[in-house]
Amino acid sequence: MRKTFLAITLFLAFSKAALAQFGNCTASEMRTYVDSATGNTITMLTDTMKNDRFLYQTDPMWTADGKYLLFRSSSRGNDKEVESTLPNGEKRKWTPTQIYFIEMATGKIIQATEGPNLGSAFLANKTNRMFVSRKEKENWNMYVMDLDKFFADVKQGKIGKPSAYETFIGTFPTEMGRPGGYAVDCNDDYAYITVEREGTEEEKERMMKNAFLPESNQPVKIKPTLCGIRKMNLSTGEVTKVIDTEFKTGHIQASRFTPGEIVFCNETGGDAHQRMWFCTADGTVFKPLYKETPLDWVTHETFATKDFVYFNILGFQPRLRKQASGIVRINLRTDDVELIGQVELEKDRQAIDGQLVGRGFWHCNASRDNKWAAGDTFGGNVWLINVQTGERHWLVSDTKMKPDHAHPSFSPDGTKVLFQSGHFTNGKRLNLMMVDISSFK
Repeated sequence: MRKTFLAITLFLAFSKAALAQFGNCTASEMRTYVDSATGNTITMLTDTMKNDRFLYQTDPMWTADGKYLLFRSSSRGNDKEVESTLPNGEKRKWTPTQIYFIEMATGKIIQATEGPNLGSAFLANKTNRMFVSRKEKENWNMYVMDLDKFFADVKQGKIGKPSAYETFIGTFPTEMGRPGGYAVDCNDDYAYITVEREGTEEEKERMMKNAFLPESNQPVKIKPTLCGIRKMNLSTGEVTKVIDTEFKTGHIQASRFTPGEIVFCNETGGDAHQRMWFCTADGTVFKPLYKETPLDWVTHETFATKDFVYFNILGFQPRLRKQASGIVRINLRTDDVELIGQVELEKDRQAIDGQLVGRGFWHCNASRDNKWAAGDTFGGNVWLINVQTGERHWLVSDTKMKPDHAHPSFSPDGTKVLFQSGHFTNGKRLNLMMVDISSFK
């Protein structure tokens, strides 16, 4: 009887621990290896077959104090599969994604969300807080999480429920459209939110008339949709209109340096007649950011500094490689355009068999001090370019670019490049990685 009671007690304790994922900590998975092609020492931050990913490289991933690094995973929490119904009635099954932090001093991994209703998360710029969107019943709600309190309680081993750290901000009105991604203003005052909306028949007619028609083998993976941008006051929860668009609005970004400046794109999943757009939070300015020519395949724009947005002009097809391509920057104040640099195409053509080699950079990013630019390639390589001198450094090889792309980004102090890689799993799962560039000149 005593053994049976002990077994039941242990089972209940284990079951409770398995269910209570919020605040759970796991040991460091950090280790290093030397890239055989580049000779650089790479730090692996996560080392499992779990479904780990960084946020998109345009979103902040470091807490304001630089002590914690955010990532997401749909398998570390052992959540059960959920079924949902899309607006068109289609059924979709998915495993909830949760947010995790790596404590950089120790490598310890901490789970910071739980449950099936997480929308997305966005770190504050000024303080250790995280804005979290949740789908609750039919409402899309915004919360803010006190990360200082959360991390302190984790260290003391007395973690409470999520509600002990989250404060409700507001609900998004359904009549304003179906919310998508969002970004937070540099002063943490507003969230800028993309929406899909019904619109008028006249708008739909214009949208289809102006829709992108691809050439050759260019893909159009995402159909045009009437969209727009709204803003939520993160103090009061009030939601107001910024602009409406007659194309699928994606990759929304708020300047990390100047309040009220927003960059976004016409998202087709491939090329577009006019990809990059700029607007102000009051809606008074709404314009193309870089006016494209028929030979420009523009992609993956990112706010770099107060005055510059970086993007790629892609050499995806031979006809596009007959002109300059690579990482480019545009000055928001003057509209001046400058080419930063391109990968060494011959080296990229020697990449892994089966990869789309020799097409140049795909994603790009910039350090906040405007010294460095980084880009990944279809061939699975990550490169670093000195913006002042143009000197190129081959950082990483063989990321596989699957099951997702490398998506390089910089630490706030500009000394480290983050990326994700399927190198050690043959492209089945991603390891989250980092390379120190402080010794590069």
